[in-house]
Amino acid sequence: MRLVWSLLLAMLLQYHHANAQSNAPVTSAFTVFSKTLSAQLNSFTNDTTVTFAQMEPYLAAAFAVYQKKKRLERAEKPQTKYLFVVTLDGMRWQDVFNGADSLLLHNREYVHDTAAYRNLYWDTTPALRRQRLMPFLWSTIASKGQIHGNRKYDNNVNVANGMWFSYPGYNEIFTGQPDDEHIKSNLKIANPNENVLEFLNKQKGFRNKVVAFGSWDAFPAILNEKRSNMLVNSGFENRTEGSVSRAQVLLNKMQHEQPKPWKEDERFDVFTWAFADEYIRAHHPRVCYIGFGDTDEFAHEGHYDLYLDAAHQADLWLAELWQYLQSDAKYQGKTTLLITTDHGRGDKIKKQWRDHNARIEGADQIWCAAMGPDTPAHGELKTPGQLYQKQMAQTMANLLGFTFAPQRHTPAPAAAIILGK
Repeated sequence: MRLVWSLLLAMLLQYHHANAQSNAPVTSAFTVFSKTLSAQLNSFTNDTTVTFAQMEPYLAAAFAVYQKKKRLERAEKPQTKYLFVVTLDGMRWQDVFNGADSLLLHNREYVHDTAAYRNLYWDTTPALRRQRLMPFLWSTIASKGQIHGNRKYDNNVNVANGMWFSYPGYNEIFTGQPDDEHIKSNLKIANPNENVLEFLNKQKGFRNKVVAFGSWDAFPAILNEKRSNMLVNSGFENRTEGSVSRAQVLLNKMQHEQPKPWKEDERFDVFTWAFADEYIRAHHPRVCYIGFGDTDEFAHEGHYDLYLDAAHQADLWLAELWQYLQSDAKYQGKTTLLITTDHGRGDKIKKQWRDHNARIEGADQIWCAAMGPDTPAHGELKTPGQLYQKQMAQTMANLLGFTFAPQRHTPAPAAAIILGK
């Protein structure tokens, strides 16, 4: 009997190899496999003939178990082949989930033309207001992806760092751990911590196919562009790598002709988007990060109206990006989109909506969203839960089938719910 099962196992392996090569239908392959096994079993048994009919139930059961195992193995492999990560700097979870805040929208200190902006973003319920503000998030992603961080349902997303401002937040997003010892200001020092983007840029099939575009000129330091050896275009940096298209030449020129309310530190998001969009369509990167910054800058200045406009425009660009990704042969059905922010803002004391740091209550509260072939469509999470910003790095790696394991630190585990586990 041991011989029978040993032979059965050998034939199963033989079948798997032959079927993988020939792509034969399962039914015909099973019939051939079964009859072949029956004949071989007969050659090993002198006293009793083993007929096909006698062996068929056992073969069918073993075959079913084998097929189930292979299906499970295939299901465990991520379907994501391309990854796009987008951040909206300092975008409050309160506005994401509730839409425009009445106390801010109707305050002339923060909104110059309250009547006009009421027409744009106000409605009778939070669900309707958020739909006006971010229609793509609350239609497409809400139906096909996941949105985390509505504290009304005790569904929480927080930063783990103790700083609650930008550089520490981006470090946490991309390295998988806070580093309050070394990353404790927004000074543009080269990040000593390995990040997941540079890790992916080293992997087979990803080399020179991982890129980043950001409005803030600190991203080359945050992502350590020199060490990571990947394209990081940010601030007012011109695009000069590779063949330069006519559109790139024009963008390079125009970004320097725009008003510079934030001096040389940050360009308007429209240029970041234009550079990224042009590059994506021309080069099809495997991994692309886009860091928008207008929301944070306008909030610091107290312009709630322009802050809302910036969030709305970012949502429109997300819709445009996703439409392209789902219409392009390379990206369609194989791309995951992750969206989050680097920090929260104040809200309990309304005037603190402009600010964020460790002294501002609630500035550690953030949100995130995801959509792609490996992410179950849970929509808005309305059950208690806790995610952390530091889980994003390993989530990015796992979505692409890798484990991010830098030498200097240990990243937090991935967000299992986004991976569908």
